[in-house]
Amino acid sequence: MAQSSQSPFNERDAGLLMVFADPGKEATEAEFHEWYENEHIPLRTSTLPEFLSAARYKVTSSNFVSSTDPNPSAAFKAPWCAYYTISSNALFTDSRYTDLRTNRSKREGELIGRLGVLDRRIYRLIYDSAAEGAIDIAADSRDGIGPAPADLSPQSKEDVEKNATYAVATSVTPAEGNKKAYDEWYAREHVGMLKKVPGWKRTRRYELIDALVNGKDVKPNNGDAAEIPICLGLHEYSTPDFEQTEEYKAALDTPWRSQVIEGGIVRRERRVMNLYHAFNPDSAIKAQGNSL
Repeated sequence: MAQSSQSPFNERDAGLLMVFADPGKEATEAEFHEWYENEHIPLRTSTLPEFLSAARYKVTSSNFVSSTDPNPSAAFKAPWCAYYTISSNALFTDSRYTDLRTNRSKREGELIGRLGVLDRRIYRLIYDSAAEGAIDIAADSRDGIGPAPADLSPQSKEDVEKNATYAVATSVTPAEGNKKAYDEWYAREHVGMLKKVPGWKRTRRYELIDALVNGKDVKPNNGDAAEIPICLGLHEYSTPDFEQTEEYKAALDTPWRSQVIEGGIVRRERRVMNLYHAFNPDSAIKAQGNSL
C-alpha cells in the first residue's frame, strides 16, 4: 500500500475518520440509526483491521465561528458523530475501503441521498498522549519527520465505554503566521494542564487532510469543506462534570492561551459529545490475536 510522497494519505501516518451527520427532514432518526448500527459500521469493523476503534456520539453542544463565513450552514450543527481510530491512512486509497463506498447497498445509497448532513473528515495524527514516548509532531511526516508515536492497540467496546464516555472535539485554523505559536502553546502548556482535569483519559491532536460534506442541508459542491478548521484536538473523559472542575477552567484561562488567540484564529469549532454506542473492532482484535 505504498503511497506517493504527494499523497495526503501517507502509510506512515495513523489517522482518524470523523463523520458528523444529521438525518434531516427526509430521513427518520430510526432508519438512520438502524442503517448506521447494523450495516455501515459493521461492514468496516468486521473486514478492515485498520479500524482500531468505532464509536458513535450524540453532540450535546456545538459552536462554530468563522471570520470568512458569517452564515455557516447546518453542517456545523449536525447532532450525531462517529469517529474511528485508523492505524494507517494508506487505507483510504486501498480498494478494500474505497469499494465499500463505490459499491454501496441499494439501501445505503438511497438513504445517504436523503440525509440532511453527511460531513466526512479524515485526519493524520500528530500527537497521542496514550503513546509510549509521546511527542507532538506538528511538522508534516512526508518531510521526513515522524510519524507521531501512537497507541495502535485496538480499543474494545468496553475500553471506549470506560475511557471515552465523553469527548470534546476542538478545532481551529490559526491565522497565517500564528500556527507555530498555536502548536507550541498546545504542546507545552495546554495538554499538560488538561491531564490534571479529573476524569481526563486521553488527548490526541490531528491535522485535517481531506473533507467531503454532502447532504440536503449543506452548501452545494462540497462548499462547506473549506470552512472546516485544520487543527483538531480530541479529548476523552470518563466523567460528565469535567467542564465544571477548577482544573478545566484553569486550562482555558492562561496568559499564553490569550496571547495565541490574540495572534489570530480564522475559524474555530467546538463540539461536546456523549457516547451513544461503542463497537468492537472485530477485524483489528482478530489481527492482534493472530500476531501474538
